[in-house]
Amino acid sequence: MSNKIIIKLLTSSSCRQLLRRPTVQNSWIEAKQFASEGKRGKRKFVEAAVVKSTKSTKQTVDVWKTMSPSDLASALSVDLSEITEILESIDRRNVDAIIADSSLDDVSILQTAAALSFKPRFVNGPPKRVEQEDADLRPQPDASPKDLERRPPIVTIMGHVDHGKTTLLDALRNSQIAAGEFGGITQHIGAFSVELTKGRRVTFLDTPGHAAFASMRARGAKGADIVVLVVAADDGVKEQTAQSIKFAKDANVQLVVAVNKIDKPNADPMRAMRSLLEHDVVVEQLGGDIQCVEVSALQSRNLPALQDALLLQADVMDLKATKNGKSEAVVIESSVVHGIGKVCTLVVSRGTLKKGCILVAGNSWCRVKTMHDENGKIVMEATPSQPVRVSGWKDDLPTPGDLVLEAETVDRAQKVVNLRIDKVMREKADKDWEETRDQRDKARETYLSNRQKLLDRGQRFGSTLRNIVHRNQRIEKDVEDGSPKFRLIIRTDVEGTLEAILEILNTYKSEQCKLQLVDFEVGPPTEKDIELAKETGATLYTFNVETPAKMKQRADAAGIQIDSFNVIYRMVEALKGELSARLPKQTELHLVGEGHVLKEFMISDRGRKRQPIAGTLVNWGNFDRNCVYKFTRGNQVIYEGEIETMKAGMEVVSNAKTNTEVGLALSDKNIRFKEDDQVEAYEKRTIIQEIDWYPPGF
Repeated sequence: MSNKIIIKLLTSSSCRQLLRRPTVQNSWIEAKQFASEGKRGKRKFVEAAVVKSTKSTKQTVDVWKTMSPSDLASALSVDLSEITEILESIDRRNVDAIIADSSLDDVSILQTAAALSFKPRFVNGPPKRVEQEDADLRPQPDASPKDLERRPPIVTIMGHVDHGKTTLLDALRNSQIAAGEFGGITQHIGAFSVELTKGRRVTFLDTPGHAAFASMRARGAKGADIVVLVVAADDGVKEQTAQSIKFAKDANVQLVVAVNKIDKPNADPMRAMRSLLEHDVVVEQLGGDIQCVEVSALQSRNLPALQDALLLQADVMDLKATKNGKSEAVVIESSVVHGIGKVCTLVVSRGTLKKGCILVAGNSWCRVKTMHDENGKIVMEATPSQPVRVSGWKDDLPTPGDLVLEAETVDRAQKVVNLRIDKVMREKADKDWEETRDQRDKARETYLSNRQKLLDRGQRFGSTLRNIVHRNQRIEKDVEDGSPKFRLIIRTDVEGTLEAILEILNTYKSEQCKLQLVDFEVGPPTEKDIELAKETGATLYTFNVETPAKMKQRADAAGIQIDSFNVIYRMVEALKGELSARLPKQTELHLVGEGHVLKEFMISDRGRKRQPIAGTLVNWGNFDRNCVYKFTRGNQVIYEGEIETMKAGMEVVSNAKTNTEVGLALSDKNIRFKEDDQVEAYEKRTIIQEIDWYPPGF
């Protein structure tokens, strides 16, 4: 090839574009030298190509479809004249859009952003105008001292499960709450207003003592002025007692100790008081400043002394609130009641709550439709420290513990709720964007690593997906792994119970069986739940919820299992049973007989090759044809497995008992026997596995 042809090729338009790349600059210089000198030859070596990851320093800017030139200038924070000049240079047809300030095409938007050294990112639309945080509802400032009036104290009864908390509350209000509780344990917070001596009222919150309801006890402590710590005289401080003390201290709430069950023969009130010392609770009887009263809730003994202690503590605290102004309250419990709808149990903390008030709690709002007290009687208004059940909530149920604030109008309430929802969505979007950016950076790093592998092989072109990723993953298939699974849908009566169940399920860490929570909600099962369970193969658990007869029929027709529960530990036991039932059964070998070889016989059966037979004496137990046999010689196992035949003389038998001689033939004809070889017979037994999940408190 002549020098003129080489120079002509190197100066062609297609080659000129290739030669602009930095990686071939040196090759271009050398080629020119070869052409000018008229020499031909090969390079002695090829420089290794290195792929470098250079992070972009361009500022990211959000753009969207149908942007106008003014929108684009505002998003890029540049003058409109500069945008106009760039748009005209990109396409003369953009002049009409500039004059009318109408929408631009996507290419013009992207090229304009790139020309100004921005990194464009398409979003769904223009950013919404975010209202100021001041538009949100906030608690009112402290009331004037002249408007304050004495209010009843809010008392939470806390302690270990089965120490008599609800029975004590029964005795104080002369009712039968405990008799109506499933399994004798409280499973959600109950709020009651009780009239004590001297005509004074006290609001009681009865919290669950079971370990599963720790969050409910924490909320009960935070919403109270005084905590009555119930300790059984025959049991002392237990796990939930210590937890209740911690919650009370964290909430900075005053303690009054009630040593219950003093009527029992093995009661030791002083030992129960001393057990409190380990948790820095020193009662008056031991020289401390915490009131302690010995009572018997079952026999209603010494209850006036407990009432006096509560009222004395309330007087010392000088609890006051105003009945004027907008009402404020705290959500104690929320649920869905058939025929009424979404309801919440509230305890008013300020103002006077009336029918028709507009309330906002969390991301929910309501116009008060009805108000009932704990006895189901209609209430027209509720003053501070009074518990009421309010209906009329829209959208989602408020979360227990949410602060309830009164709004002036429905429009204001809806704006506040929308503002709070938008705030949550923005926070979630920011979090998702961060996660997406991290994933994109990781994917970029993986691509550059794979590209470098191709370059190391001498391949400058080709797909990394086909040549690296697929080649490495060619034996991996996305198939069902075959591991046991249990899918679950949960429906409960109230939000607090659902929260407690979810906390229990969060403790599940077993690798034996996968537990998949498909859905969970408050309220009875619906047709949507039946369809979801059918699609996913899930089991539906209901807790303290009555399943409508129509839904039961649909579930039976679809083959969906619905299990109903009203006691928390029975639900956990049933769940553990379902998980255990899905585990593969294990086979264990149990020794059922022993013997030894008397002599080896070589027998030919119907002209076939002679095979060794172990003439064996059964020392004890029973040799069965289906047993697994182990032959040992000294300390060495010469055979372990099933036998081919078992004969007594010339007769084929299926078992042999103690002191019986029997001939054993193996399927492996190469194994030979010697006198005094030991023989052990093992029976196969199927064992059902139990799931290795032990939730706290169960």
